[in-house]
Amino acid sequence: MRFYKTTILLFITFSIQAQCFSFARNACKSNLGDFVHDGNYNATMLQKGEKAELYKTFFEGQKYRLAICKIKDLPPIHFKITDQNGRVFYDNKDHDFALTWDFQVESTQMLIVEMKVLEQRGPNDDIVSGCVAVLFGIDTGKKKRK
Repeated sequence: MRFYKTTILLFITFSIQAQCFSFARNACKSNLGDFVHDGNYNATMLQKGEKAELYKTFFEGQKYRLAICKIKDLPPIHFKITDQNGRVFYDNKDHDFALTWDFQVESTQMLIVEMKVLEQRGPNDDIVSGCVAVLFGIDTGKKKRK
């Protein structure tokens, strides 16, 4: 009996994660605008008050767009970009919790995207968790076809 419970739990976990990646692919990619998606779908389920970090290398001279997407009823996402020494490059709380940021780094380096689902109360207090995705786009200088 124990084996079946574990199998069912693993199946549910994989199913939820697959739905989250599907959400990232179908609902979030348009937030990159004319930036070309880098091909990676970074998505996970987060609860109110929960944090997640994503480490990514960015290359000197390249223009990027970071786009965070969440299910509609989830509270706002607070995110900031830091280097490995904790120096903050961007904090969206200073920009009305914007979910996109266009930037360019001065030198090739690994940066950390720190995200937290705020514990804000709202009309949909029963929504306590949902999918959050982070996508990165690269500016190629060309406009994407619609």
